[in-house]
Amino acid sequence: MSTGVPREGQPQSQVPYIRRNATLLQDLPEPGEQWRSKAISDELANRLVGLQNRGIVQRVDRIKCEEWSKRRCIWQTDRDAYGRIQTVLEEGDDNALLPCGHSAISNERDVDGVSCGVCGEVHDREEVDSR
Repeated sequence: MSTGVPREGQPQSQVPYIRRNATLLQDLPEPGEQWRSKAISDELANRLVGLQNRGIVQRVDRIKCEEWSKRRCIWQTDRDAYGRIQTVLEEGDDNALLPCGHSAISNERDVDGVSCGVCGEVHDREEVDSR
């Protein structure tokens, strides 16, 4: 089944996206498992086309389901992307912007400092600016 124009290697936007969204992406099913969007969170399911464009997931089939009149997509997580997600979660990021080893900056209201979007740790703004 064709899912668009084949690409050589990973899309350039994949690694920065994984670095910023590793916590959300950790809920993707393991590679080799085929799944439907109902197996993941709604927030993640709403991003499936973007994840497909970044080579993080692939659509492998479309099936007819009794609960829906339209055919539903069957997805699979890319093995290399899954490995990158696990590496960011376990080891941090070699080019990290934050002292915790991650790059997912989250500026939250009523928080004195800069929050990490991966681990949630709050860092002093001066410490982040000095990196």
